Amino acid sequence: MEHSHFYAQIDRYAYTNALAKCSPITKGFFAVSALLISVSSSSALLSATIFLITTIVTLYVAKIPFHFYFDMFTLPTIMLMLSCLFIALFFGYGEKLAEIGMLGFTWVIFKNGVTLSITTFLRVESALSCLFFLVLTTSITDIFITLRKIKVPKTIVELSLLIYRYIFVFLEVSAKMNTAQTLRLGNSGFINRIRAIALVAGNLFIRTLEQGERTFIAMNARGYDGNLHVLEDLPKPTKIALIGIALFDAAMLVLIILTISIGVI
Repeated sequence: MEHSHFYAQIDRYAYTNALAKCSPITKGFFAVSALLISVSSSSALLSATIFLITTIVTLYVAKIPFHFYFDMFTLPTIMLMLSCLFIALFFGYGEKLAEIGMLGFTWVIFKNGVTLSITTFLRVESALSCLFFLVLTTSITDIFITLRKIKVPKTIVELSLLIYRYIFVFLEVSAKMNTAQTLRLGNSGFINRIRAIALVAGNLFIRTLEQGERTFIAMNARGYDGNLHVLEDLPKPTKIALIGIALFDAAMLVLIILTISIGVI
């Protein structure tokens, strides 16, 4: 899947999912509270629980396609698995799980390191599921309007919105240049591919700046005065939804206490 198409799909699902009409405050409260609880606890059981709940809500309540949701996890999970494997093999102390002797060197794998690796993996996956829930169910415009409402400085909000827009400009220019090189057989063979990557790296920044300048001129032609005006008619959060999320957070906190008291990781 091309990156430009992938990010366009994320934007499309944010506007068309089954929770698109719900208040962004409600969705943000759920995602952020679950994220904070997950990353602040060292309980693998709690992280796994939050991951399952947010995944179920994303797939079966928001109706996000299964294959697309797990496509988003593929690259981060591969990188995370490599990092956690490194933690399991080279970190830890205390009780030894295994000893491997080779070339006069004893390689020790500690139980504590393996436990830390598993806990880290589940905590990061849980945090990713919370972030993906928010991204796939809430449009970026709604997120920035919500940030305005909670009094985040306007300069930060508008700068973030422009950065978000220019990410798509960058991806669009990159996709066009890659297509042009492919049509000219610039990616045929290893040497040509290396040369093509170098050419793209050298020209992409300049081309993106030019495209960004044209976008800025277009904004000025439409009356841009330094402020981004959007319709701030967002649905209001319901008390029942907020109370339900608060009860969910309370249940997760109780689970933390129980896992600590009975010594479950």
